[in-house]
Amino acid sequence: MKKILFLVSLLALFVLSCGAKASKDKNVIKVGVIGALTGNVAQYGTSTINGFKLKVKEINAAGGINGKKIEIVEADSKGDVQEAINAFKKMVSQDKIDIFVGEVTSGPSLAIAPLAQQAKIPMITATGTAFDITKGKDYVFRTTFTDPYQGVVVAKYTKSKGRKNVTVLTNTGSDYSVGLANAFKEQAKKEGIQVKEEQYTADDKDFRALLTKVKGYNPEVIFVPDYYNTIGLILTQAKELGINAQFMGGDGWDGIQTNFGKVANGAVFASQFAPDDPDQNVQKFIAAYKNEYKIDPIIFAALGYDTGTILETALKNVSDLSSKDAIREAIKKFDGTLVTGSLKFDAERNPEKKVTFIEVKDGKLTLKEKF
Repeated sequence: MKKILFLVSLLALFVLSCGAKASKDKNVIKVGVIGALTGNVAQYGTSTINGFKLKVKEINAAGGINGKKIEIVEADSKGDVQEAINAFKKMVSQDKIDIFVGEVTSGPSLAIAPLAQQAKIPMITATGTAFDITKGKDYVFRTTFTDPYQGVVVAKYTKSKGRKNVTVLTNTGSDYSVGLANAFKEQAKKEGIQVKEEQYTADDKDFRALLTKVKGYNPEVIFVPDYYNTIGLILTQAKELGINAQFMGGDGWDGIQTNFGKVANGAVFASQFAPDDPDQNVQKFIAAYKNEYKIDPIIFAALGYDTGTILETALKNVSDLSSKDAIREAIKKFDGTLVTGSLKFDAERNPEKKVTFIEVKDGKLTLKEKF
């Protein structure tokens, strides 16, 4: 009898402990976060996630959201689409996330967005720029501007500088590169700019033959919409060939200063964040990020941080945090000032923002102008 009573007591304690755990879980908002923490675009993934985690740390330290703390469920996609898909499915089925923040680049974001829509999980990609990520998906948002948006603005900016002869270098294996290139070419023609295009693949490492051909065009501007690691190789080889054209690009250039600052000197690219911007929000964020991670933030970190701010503002206006629909509607209504500028969402849940143009000077990113 004593043994039976002992076992019953143990069972009661187990049930109570499980109940306590379930009760504790109700006071947590689970946010799934996926990005490349290893691989070719790890600088993007690490920076974006670190920026978001910094904001979450601040939110939790201030008491959380209506008494609930944010818990981050994190996964490394390695920049691979299938890895990202597998991680997201696990987060939905096993981790039971309430909200998803990610992915960091366009390819994985395009793959996850329809899954988030189907699962009715509010999703915000801080940095995925491909236009179709949000299109037709009312649960999917983004903090950064789209490929077409920045491609059009870069073309208009090029025209404003009196440049009339541009060569575009397009990575046919990158949704990001193709999206920017197509938007730029279409707008450039409207602006009366003469455009030539040369293409390469994601596997290419030697660009000398392509660049020799481009040199023969004698372009005023060479527009390279790609990510910093590939751009670094292109710039290095272009310098070896004596190409002196003005290089321009999109926000994927951020990070070029780390290993390729010297060869990128004088280049200009579209962005939403400049380290030397005197704006109080920008400088406060930079100080907090450097204090937390001991390194300077890049645009991806700023967009990750801003995504946290969007969630904080939206969630504080939701009375029932268990309602995914209520969270979605609150995000839609966001209209405020962030580190990367004022933001409100359009009908396709894309942000309306000004573009900040950055110039690489002496290995550093400097604010050129806002356009």
